[in-house]
Amino acid sequence: MTETMNDAVLTVDLDATDLTWVEHHIAGADEPARIALLRADADRGTRTVMVRFPDGWTRAAVGNQPAGEEMVVLEGELRLSGLVGDATRMLVVEPKATRSATSTADGTRAVVWFSGAGGGWEDGEADDAGAITGLELADGATRSARPGLVGTVEVLAGAAGRVFEVDVDVLWPDARQWAFVPAGTAAPAVEGLAIIHTWA
Repeated sequence: MTETMNDAVLTVDLDATDLTWVEHHIAGADEPARIALLRADADRGTRTVMVRFPDGWTRAAVGNQPAGEEMVVLEGELRLSGLVGDATRMLVVEPKATRSATSTADGTRAVVWFSGAGGGWEDGEADDAGAITGLELADGATRSARPGLVGTVEVLAGAAGRVFEVDVDVLWPDARQWAFVPAGTAAPAVEGLAIIHTWA
């Protein structure tokens, strides 16, 4: 995987040709996707991955799972439970939210933040179902703390050189760059819109 390390900052070029991709069977879907693991934190119970969906991918099943998901679409379009994630809007899926009518446009690729253990798909709607919402990818947009989702999300016009008080992931969707930036460390000098996912 094309990555750089500088003072514990991990940076990944999301367009690199040497990323390690593995087949992943998404619960409720007939056709697998492919994922590249960017980072996992066992203590926090979180994972950051990039998902590449095959053309024509759909999931007809209706169900829920215990992990929360936050999805930023880099290319294409992801449709889930009546909402659309694309280059202008990320999707925030709380634990046990009802997932239905799931499909993608051809060529869809997304960065996904998971909170909680994987697996555990159950058909149907949970009694304590979470919500699925969209967050516009515009400067100043935020996803505040929610039960079942680790940390928060903030969209900034730029984050080059910024120092954060807590550990964060920084995703530059237009530049196709991702970084894990430990607390007290400056973010890489990448220009453009930045999505900040805190881990505290």
